[in-house]
This record gives sequence, C-alpha cells and structure tokens, in this order.
Amino acid sequence: MRLFPPRKLRVDILATFSLLIGVTVTCEIFYLSSANEKLVLEFEKDYYSKNITQVVANWMDEYFEKVEVMLKVLSKNLSAEQIDEMGKFDISCLEALKNIPYTQSFCLAFKDGTYFQIRNLDGITAFQTQKDKKLPPYAKYAVRSGQYGDSNNATTLNETWKYLNEDYGEVTAEYMPIAQYYPTKRDWYVSAELAKSMVWSDVYIFRTVKVPGITLSMPIWFEKNAPNTAAGVVAADITVSQFSNLLGTIKPSKNTVNYFINQKNEIIASSDNRKTFIMKNSGDAANFSTTFTSGDPILEEAAKQLIGENDNHIIFSFQNKNYIASIQKLRELPWMLLTISPEDDFTGEFKRVQREALFWSILVFLTSFGVIFIFSRRISIPITAVCKAAKSIGAMQLEEYKSPPPSSIIEIQELANAMDSMKLNVSTFTKYAPKDLVKKLIQQGIVPTLGGETKKITLMFSDIAKFSVISERLPAEYLTLHLSEYFDEITKEIAKYNGVIDKYIGDSVMAMWGAPNPDENQVVNACYAALACQELLLNLEKKWKPLGKPALPTRIGVHTGHAIVGNIGSRDRMNFTSIGDNVNIASRLEGANKYYGTKILVSEDVEAEARGKILFRTIDKIAVKGKSVGLLVYEPLCALKNGEDETYYEKIELSAKAKEAFGLYQNGEFKHAIDKYRKILELYPYTDKSVTVIINRCEEFINNLPSDWDGTFFLREK
Repeated sequence: MRLFPPRKLRVDILATFSLLIGVTVTCEIFYLSSANEKLVLEFEKDYYSKNITQVVANWMDEYFEKVEVMLKVLSKNLSAEQIDEMGKFDISCLEALKNIPYTQSFCLAFKDGTYFQIRNLDGITAFQTQKDKKLPPYAKYAVRSGQYGDSNNATTLNETWKYLNEDYGEVTAEYMPIAQYYPTKRDWYVSAELAKSMVWSDVYIFRTVKVPGITLSMPIWFEKNAPNTAAGVVAADITVSQFSNLLGTIKPSKNTVNYFINQKNEIIASSDNRKTFIMKNSGDAANFSTTFTSGDPILEEAAKQLIGENDNHIIFSFQNKNYIASIQKLRELPWMLLTISPEDDFTGEFKRVQREALFWSILVFLTSFGVIFIFSRRISIPITAVCKAAKSIGAMQLEEYKSPPPSSIIEIQELANAMDSMKLNVSTFTKYAPKDLVKKLIQQGIVPTLGGETKKITLMFSDIAKFSVISERLPAEYLTLHLSEYFDEITKEIAKYNGVIDKYIGDSVMAMWGAPNPDENQVVNACYAALACQELLLNLEKKWKPLGKPALPTRIGVHTGHAIVGNIGSRDRMNFTSIGDNVNIASRLEGANKYYGTKILVSEDVEAEARGKILFRTIDKIAVKGKSVGLLVYEPLCALKNGEDETYYEKIELSAKAKEAFGLYQNGEFKHAIDKYRKILELYPYTDKSVTVIINRCEEFINNLPSDWDGTFFLREK
C-alpha cells in the first residue's frame, strides 16, 4: 500500500528541493545560531583552551628541565682537578645563558666560601664599587668571583667583577678587598646541601638587583675524604620579571593573559607587564597579591569559579562578556599556570560569518525556488519520454517503441541513445531466439573467462595452532559457530588493510594484496594486517575466556613476489586465485612458526620493502622444505611510531640486539653469539624458543661445524 499517490516528476522535484532548502534555512536560523555557538564554546573550553594551556605548561616544564639538565651537566663535569680551571665553567655558563633564554645567572659556590658567578647584566647598569659610574653600553655579561688573598695566611675573602661583551671578551673589571656576597649562608646553598639533591627555592629578593626571583641549586660531590659531604653547590637564578616575559611569548590569543600562581594562591608572574602583583618586600622575603586580592576583577572571578566549580577548564561571564579560564599544574615547580581568554577572541569572527551565512541562505532559497521550477521542467520532460521507451522494451512491445526526443542534458541524451541501441539489439536477438531467452541474455553482465597473468602480489597464510586438539574437545555445532566468529573477525581486519580473502582452507586463511586491484603499499598493508590480527586475537581471547570458549592461537606467514593471478578452474566453475612458487613460500613461512615458537614470520623481501615503517626482529636464514636456497626470515614486532609506552622502546632494543646476535652467528662467531642470545633470553623471556634453537645450534657448531655450512638452516617439515 502506497503512503502517497503517484506524482509527476516535475512536481516531485519542485516540492522535494523546495522542502529541503526550506528546512535547511530554517535549521540555520533557529538552530545553528545557538547550537553552533555552543559547540564552538565547548570546543574552546574542552579542547582548544585545555590543550593550549597544556601545551604552554609543557613548554614551561621543558624550559625548567633545560635549566635542571644544565645544572646536572655542570655538577657532573666538575672535579677536584677543575677548581683551578674555572675558565671551562665560565664558558659553559656563558653558553647556557645564551642558549637558555630568561636565565639570570649561574653560580658555583664551594664550602670554603669561594665562588664563581656568571650572569647577565639585566638590571645592572653601574659599577658595584662606584654606583654613579655607568658600565660600558656594550657590556653583556659579568663574571663575579670570590677568592681569598694570595698570602698563605689570608683569611679575608675578596671579590672581583669582570665585565664581558657579547663575544665574551673582557671589557673592564673592578675589585673589592672585602667580598659582599657569602653564598654558603644563602638559603639555596643550605637547602641543596641538606637535601643532597636538586632543590627549587621559594621566591625571594635577589640582593644584587633588588628584584624577586627563584634559584635552582644542586650539590657537587667530589670530595675524596668525605664522599657524603657536598664540596659545594651549583645554582641558577631566574627573576620573576623574566617569567613575565616568558609568559608573554606563548599566548594562545591576542588578549589572553597567563599567570603563574604558587601554592599560597599568590600571583608570581603575569604576561601582562602593565600590572604588578608585588605588595611589599621585607628583607629577602617577597610578598605577592593573591588571586582574590589582585585588584583585577576578571582574575578574581575566574579564580572564584575555578575553585567553586572544582574544574580545570570553565567558561564564565563577567559584565556581560564571556571568558574562558584554564588552569594546569607544572611538573617541575609547585606552581600552576592560569590562562584567561576572552571568548570574543575565538567567536567574534564566527558570529560575523554566521550572520552573513544566514542572510545568504535566505537569499539563495528565494532564488533557488524559481530556478528549480525552470529546471524541473527541463529534466522531467525528456526523462518521461525515456521512461516510456524503457517500458516498451521491457514489455518486448518493440512496435510501440518511440525514440526519445533530443535533450540538452548529456546524461539524459546518453540514456536515450542507449535505449535506441538496446531496442536494436533486442530486435536482432529476437530473430534467432525466443523472447524469453532474449530477456535473459540482455540481463547478463560480463561473462567470466578462464585465464591469468603474472603479477607481483603479497600473500598471507594463517593457521590455527593445534586445531585438531581443539576440534576434538568441542561439539561440531559449537566448533562451527566459534570458528565462524574467528573467520569473521580475521576477515574484517584483513579487509581493513586492503587485503582480499582468496580462500578458507579448513582452519586456515589465504589472503593476498595487489590483486585484483593494484596496491602500491601492499607489503606494508600485509604486515599491518598480520600485526592487527594478532592483537585482535588477544582481545578475542579475553572475550572468550569468561564464556568458556577456547583461544585460537594463530600462526601467520607473509611473503611477496610474482605469481600467476586470475580465473583458474573449468568453464563451469572457476576461482579467482593465485598460484606459483612464491605462494608456496608464504605457506611454508606460516608453518615455520612452529619450529621457532613465533606467531608471525615474514621473508626478507617483505622486510626490505617494509623497512622504515615496520620494526622487525631477525630470526634466522632458512631454506623451507622443497627449496635449496636460503632466505632470511623476520618477526614483525610493531609499526614504527613515536614511542607511546615502555614496551615500544623495549621492542626497539630487542630488534637491535637480535640483529647484532644474528650477525655474530652468521659470521661463525658462535661463542659470542651464544652470549648475546643468552642476554636476549634473560631480558626478553618470551623469545625463549626462537632464541634457544639458535643457541643449541651454536653449541653444536662450536665442536662440529658442517663443511658446507653457509649460514642456512634447512627446515625438514612444512
């Protein structure tokens, strides 16, 4: 029963297109204006702002890590013999100041009170001994050292300042008979010495430049007589003003403001240099405004809502304007990065484009209605004529056939021409056969023909290990359903990587790449499919185990080469398949897994083409049954990528160690090879069988090496 009465094509086209355009415009007007804006805001809140803040925080953590690494390098490179060679320390620190921006200074202090400090001259414009005398404008760095006098009985620490230019050349210098700086009494020195590790200080006032900052310090261990006592401390200074400059360089939008906030909720630094949050300084201590007493109402509102909502990413309103706030903890410092961005930074252009889109949508609807009416007639009239002609041919009423009129639409004209040709063909065949036979002949597609061609393809054979044992324990109906699920999932994985199932042989699967459709990445896709199948089987095993279903461990062999591909069989029954020597090699590689205890084996041809995209482990050089020439076989471990977990790097190490051990074996260095393989077995126990067979072979060859051995092992079983 029809829901709607039959209609003219012209009426249907006009009504359908008008309805579609009308609904589209209506949705844009009443839905997109609010829904799309909401989606954009959610995207900004949950993805863009969140990710940008994470990126900024990661950038900051990487910067702090650079400073930490520099201190570790300085600490490890110093030795007791280098105390008199502080020029190396000077150059290292000067290079660090140049390559690690925003760092104020590096200092090396020893427990006897002597010290060396290399610093930028930011904030220092005059000599230390003559405050009214300006430094040369081209002075860039200063090397400050505190040492005892030349006399053996000297107990007074004096201080020297050497001022350097951009190229580290000395510009001028000054001398103080009594030092003004005693680093061993500073909190950063004492904290590092007590902690016996790297320590970040709280924010405090730097005495030389009278500005707040923090210090990273680390003890130096090279005392021969007192190995548990630090011989000194190496430290790096960073000022709060430099943090502000740093924050100002990494803003996600034009009006975004970044803040550093410590555990006391104090604002340490801001990317907005127009604002200062230092309340007052008392001696070495530095006091800052909190997020609730900053005097910035937007910051205070953001802080209040972040705490109230217990969320790291929020959208809030203030004075009829929306803002996005995001907060992220730093790894290296007990600080947080707070980012506040006006919503209009992201949605202003979107709203403008949205208004224009709505206007043009309405205009297009009004214009389209008239155009659709004209074109509906242009399309419907010739199609109606073609339909009448088709009905005549379908009913074999050729005498009533009328050739469709010419059309300016190419497709309709081609259809009309095809109708004329069909009418001629049917008329011709009806001269030699009954009409019923003619109808069947017209409905036939391409007639399959026997034959094949030689093509390069990649083949994969899989087989379930110990399937006969599994099948003996299961009823036939249960086994059939279980095996069907297995084949269904394996087939999906193979198809996902452009593979074609050739046939199912009992519990085995034969698949190929490169035929019938060409595939430039056939070898890599086959490797991906093999790895994906093994990963799939692990997941299926977890799914089947609670249901009492047995696991189906599968061995896979992959090989690439030329084979005959095409329709093979009889004229009445044929199969699109491949045959040839390379097909047999792929099958033998699958069987070789039994000998080595592996799950996937591929030939050296596969490894050569997939190298750089797939990580392989070298297994052996073998001659499969029926072959006299050996070939290298490999186990694919995983796809090469940016490391995501520890197992990925473990596989990279396994690949390298296996290659080294196999090279020793191939060169006849059997004792060294045994050592390497036993180390692999110790580190990676899951390689047990594949490694053990090589170890046993090496032990045999040490005392009884065949005279004709060329590194090839002959497999006697399929």
